[in-house]
Amino acid sequence: MKILNTEQIREADRYTIDNEPIKSLDLMERAARACVKRLVKLIGTEEDVSMICGKGNNGGDGLAIARLLNEQGFTTYAYVIEYTEKFSEDAQHNFNLLKEKFPARVIQIQNIEEFRGKTTGKYTVLIDALLGTGTNRPIEGLLAEIIDYVNAAFPKIVSIDVPSGLYADKSSAENRSVIHSTLTLTFQLPKLAFLFPENKAYVPEFEILDIGLHAKGIDQQPSPFYYTTKDEISSLLKPRPKFSHKGTFGHALLLAGSKGKSGAAIISANACLRSGAGLLTLHSNPQTITALLHSLPEAMTSEDPDPDHISEIEKPEKYTAIGFGPGVGLHSDTQTSLKKILHYYKGKLVIDADGVNILSDNKTWLNFLQPGTILTPHPKEFERLTEKHADDFDRLKAARRFSLKYNCILILKGAHSAVCMPDGNVFFNSSGNSGLAKGGSGDGLTGIILGLLTRGYNAPQSALIGTFIHGYAADLYVKKKSVESLLISDVIDMLPKAFKKLEG
Repeated sequence: MKILNTEQIREADRYTIDNEPIKSLDLMERAARACVKRLVKLIGTEEDVSMICGKGNNGGDGLAIARLLNEQGFTTYAYVIEYTEKFSEDAQHNFNLLKEKFPARVIQIQNIEEFRGKTTGKYTVLIDALLGTGTNRPIEGLLAEIIDYVNAAFPKIVSIDVPSGLYADKSSAENRSVIHSTLTLTFQLPKLAFLFPENKAYVPEFEILDIGLHAKGIDQQPSPFYYTTKDEISSLLKPRPKFSHKGTFGHALLLAGSKGKSGAAIISANACLRSGAGLLTLHSNPQTITALLHSLPEAMTSEDPDPDHISEIEKPEKYTAIGFGPGVGLHSDTQTSLKKILHYYKGKLVIDADGVNILSDNKTWLNFLQPGTILTPHPKEFERLTEKHADDFDRLKAARRFSLKYNCILILKGAHSAVCMPDGNVFFNSSGNSGLAKGGSGDGLTGIILGLLTRGYNAPQSALIGTFIHGYAADLYVKKKSVESLLISDVIDMLPKAFKKLEG
């Protein structure tokens, strides 16, 4: 699914209007109906609903929604904020229609005192249709006063298309007045701003509503940004042929673990075999090898001569794919082992955790990365690889530059992990939940990706599938159990179900 900027979304609207064809007013009505279909499941009929409406097209959406909710028996008051004289043409039409059908439910607001007096203590739900995607400068005056009051007074806020005051395509750090939505119902495509942690207070959750924008109008808009969906990941999966054997699905080498960090290696090894690798050899220190033999007899082992850490590796070239990093530490011997792999191994490689930190300490080694090598840093690890970044948009630019410069795939981990490809495209992940914010989650992701690389997927496919299924397995778990209690071992246990659902 593409992610378009504000102007491109307008172009997709215009294309739909011209080529469906449909009147702009009827497209607004279609969007309003899509919102109402979702809102009636969120709002109790006993709850009075307050709406703040602007005078542009976002306000027009809100006025149409207010009319439709009232027609369905919900007591919905539309507060039109008089921050400018004129409505947009379609907003004016919906204002007139609502005023005609439900005159007592339309209230025009001239100042903040008037709004406070009419809403204080009366509502638990507010629908925000004040400003749309066109916001590009800090909010001031009456609009800022309304937004600040709403944030303080309403426990539940549903924003239409975008929280009012939020910039869709750049950092909103300069804007002090932005709606803190509980949920945002956005039209057709996600907005880039929704996917960054700096906006978590404004968009903790969003849902995408299909309003029937013309597919060709979307296709014609070029974008390097995508939002991966379940259907897209399912289309990448390959069947396991009937007449195959363990050698058909490759042999993985995992270099992971050190004294006191055996768990990282075991997590990663388990995830690798659960993700389709035919064979797996774990190379680690004796303590880790002993622990693995008790927990995962399906894996093979290669014991390092050093009792504490990985100090050497022989003949890495014989393996289909290599994973390096979970729990290995930063010992100089371990660093030399990674350097040897970078110099002599020409196959598929995924580097995580301490492997990324070793590269941060030896930045010239980045020039030795084989094309398509996968790196999986979290934001702090990426900062060490590069530099500090002003905001999440700046970090994304740096990640794209990094992938292009080193011809690698960079998975910048987070709530919507960004998979940055060497061609400049970025795929934001749509699966996962906050239960993954625990130690071991990254080790599991490395193992999943290593299993996919070994099993026969190319590096871009492995990065996309691995990132999605890691989150998807976590989502399946929390459908019946607590987000708070989720462990990476639970995620790995859910991988068979996750693959089964995607294969189906």
